[in-house]
Amino acid sequence: MASEMERSEFGSILKEWRKVRRFSQLDLSLEADMSARHLSFLESGRSRPSRAMVLRLSDALQLPRPMANQALHAAGFAAVYPSLPDDAPELAPVHQAIATMLDHHDPYPGIAVDRHWNVVRSNQGAQMLLALANPGGAVNMMDILINSAGLGLIENWDEVAMLSLTRLRTEILELGGDEKLSALMQRLSDLEQVKNADLAAINLNQAVIPTILRVGENRLSLFSTIAQFGSVQDTQAGETRIELMFPMDDETVQFFES
Repeated sequence: MASEMERSEFGSILKEWRKVRRFSQLDLSLEADMSARHLSFLESGRSRPSRAMVLRLSDALQLPRPMANQALHAAGFAAVYPSLPDDAPELAPVHQAIATMLDHHDPYPGIAVDRHWNVVRSNQGAQMLLALANPGGAVNMMDILINSAGLGLIENWDEVAMLSLTRLRTEILELGGDEKLSALMQRLSDLEQVKNADLAAINLNQAVIPTILRVGENRLSLFSTIAQFGSVQDTQAGETRIELMFPMDDETVQFFES
């Protein structure tokens, strides 16, 4: 049985995430197919949730897997989502799938990034670009964007920066807060080039907004698609995203194919 302290801890988590998702008690009760009175009792700690109810509320609130595990623990239940080391045999098919996607995408750039935009794997097309943007050391895509401000590497830096800020805000909201992502967003927001950007001149209503790179005499225009695993339950591997970059014009096609 869950102790009074556990019920209170679960109630606090439930209330906090309901506010993060901007649900009233009535909204969440309807989403989770339960009574608003029962939900109120769970938040106050007067009632103890069943394991099934914790999972139902986690699904209704779209909790990240680590937080769903925390909610289960707070209610007195074991975690359901595994957290395996990167070299666990169970994750070998996931790593193979990532490698296959990236290798088949060559010669065009493809990367796999973790939750905080650290590059964990890349194909040859991406390695060439990453070596130009960040020679040596670990690679973080947001770091590259921040460090390239004013250098001319990204021709439409302002557009890319504004899109990245929107993406970071969305990700932080979905996660209910994240210190590392928030720090990246703050660093990007604090740049003079962002503060002084002419928002009226930035057209974010285009059908496709590419990243335009200057590599020597070459002008490369690339747009991306981002994929995530839908059935990987591991708390870290499930957050891995694969970004595949595609050429927008013949000049970019010829550059990579040559």
